[in-house]
This record gives sequence, structure tokens and C-alpha cells, in this order.
Amino acid sequence: RPHNPRQMIKRIASIIPIPMNLGQPNLGLDLAPSAIISSGLPRLLGDIGWRVKQQEQFLVETYRNCATQTDFKAKNCYEVGNVCNLIEKKLLGELSNDQFPLILGGDHCISIGTISAIKKIRKNAGIIWVDAHGDINTPSTSTSGNMHGMPLALLLGLVSESRNLPGFDWFSPCLEPKDIIYIGLRDLDKQEKTIIKKLGIRAYTMYDVDKLGIGKVMEECVDYMKNREDIHLSFDIDAIDPFFAPHTGTAVTGGLTFRESNYICEALFASQKLTSMELVEVDPSQHKGIDPVQTIDVALTLIGSAMGKQIL
Repeated sequence: RPHNPRQMIKRIASIIPIPMNLGQPNLGLDLAPSAIISSGLPRLLGDIGWRVKQQEQFLVETYRNCATQTDFKAKNCYEVGNVCNLIEKKLLGELSNDQFPLILGGDHCISIGTISAIKKIRKNAGIIWVDAHGDINTPSTSTSGNMHGMPLALLLGLVSESRNLPGFDWFSPCLEPKDIIYIGLRDLDKQEKTIIKKLGIRAYTMYDVDKLGIGKVMEECVDYMKNREDIHLSFDIDAIDPFFAPHTGTAVTGGLTFRESNYICEALFASQKLTSMELVEVDPSQHKGIDPVQTIDVALTLIGSAMGKQIL
């Protein structure tokens, strides 16, 4: 399968908007997909050489701020599970047609559905998880119960009998620790640190980015993925320092610069292995005094670089 759109101009980018905010308490994440699309995403992709297929936006129930059962600490578990099942089914169709799924969240819970589908069709896919947070809490270790902090725990099979969870009768864990590389970690719960170290997941924290430089980090990442046929990029906008991308509900200072973030995407495009991407946790409703166009423009730049836009 060709990976470089320059070698296959007719390759199709399938834009899949998923305005899901069930995994955390901020309501504004459902505004992000339409904001990114209406700010020029289809034209951006077309100018690079992609044919663009615009999918209809998922209809997703809003966050209700209540646990779905009293003895299980995962808020909106039933709703999250059902939506992720729909996401998986939708994505399986796009993947079977060998398209490039460009998925716009929404919160990071969507990865439960997107990666489940990707690993069914592209079984050798590796995951680059760019995030300030580990998202590897289980219901028993989570202090908040917000499920956007749990997708990797579910995907890795760290949640016992996950099919018995409300809304998850369809689900099977599909990742191994060796499938994942973290980039940009800087805000981890104590239990997450223990889990990541115990499992031996390749992780580049902000300390590593500072020490090695983003060029060396990406060189090592691409080398680590050299035997993979496909790479999926799961990019949480909160990996970026809020000075550059303030519109997210989980901002943490000391993050990636705009250039570091963009270079991650440029390097993955250059690897010719990137075949799917999701961008999550953009929340245009945050920081009322700052125009959300600032963060939307960053999101568009990241997507453009991942899809092949180059300086020269």
C-alpha cells in the first residue's frame, strides 16, 4: 500500500468529526470538529494533493456529570462505550477502503473506538501518543473518574473483564506495550508512572525532549517503528504548551513548543508510514478572553504537516 500522497495523488483523506465530550466535564470539546473544518481544513488538504471525503458529524450525547453505576468509578461509562462502538464500526469502513482517516475530537476517549478499528485492519500499526498525560489510569486508580484518562488502560487490557463494563460488551483490548510511544509527558499520576515503567512503554517526557531535542526524539521514534507498516498518530492538543495552544480543558505549563509539535508531524509524514491521525481535546470555549482561532490555527498547522505540507 502506498503511503506517500505524492506517489498517489488520488489518495483519499476521510475527515471524521467526532464531537464527543463524554470523557471529561467540559462541554466545549463538541465545538472543535466543526471549528477546525470551517477554518479551512478541506481546502488545506486539497492544496496538498489529497482528495477529501467529508463525513457527517457523529451525533453524541453531551456530558452528564454522573457515574453510570455507583460501584464503578468511570463516569458516563455506558455512553462512552456505546459511542466508541459506533466509532469503531464507522472507522472499519473507511480503513477497508484504504483511506487516510483524519479524526477530529472531541475528547481522548474516542481512541478506544479508533484504535480498536485500526488494529483490526492494520494489525501491525504502531501508535504515537502525543500528550501531556498518560491516559493510562484504570477506574480503580483514577482520582476523577473521567474516562478521557483511561483509553490506553482499556486498550492495553489493564481493566479486568472490560467486556463486563457498561457499554463495552463489544470491546476487546488490542494493544501491547511495545505498540506505543509516548511523546510530551509531563503530568502523570503516581499510579500511571508505576504502570508505564512496569510495562516498559517507550516514553519521551518533556525532560527527554529538552535533553535530546525533538529531532533526536523523532529519529529514535521512527527507528523504533521501522518494522511497522503503519503508524497512527494520536495527538492531544494539551501536549503543546498553553502559551501556543491555550484552548484545552487540561492545560499544563512546560509543554511542547509550536515548532516541536509541528516537527513531530513533519517527521511522521517523512517516515512514509503515517496512515491515520486523530487530533483531540481542542476546546474553543476555554479562555473567553483569547480568540480560539489561535488554537485552531495550531491544529490546522499540525494536520497540514502530518499530511504532507512542507516549507520547501
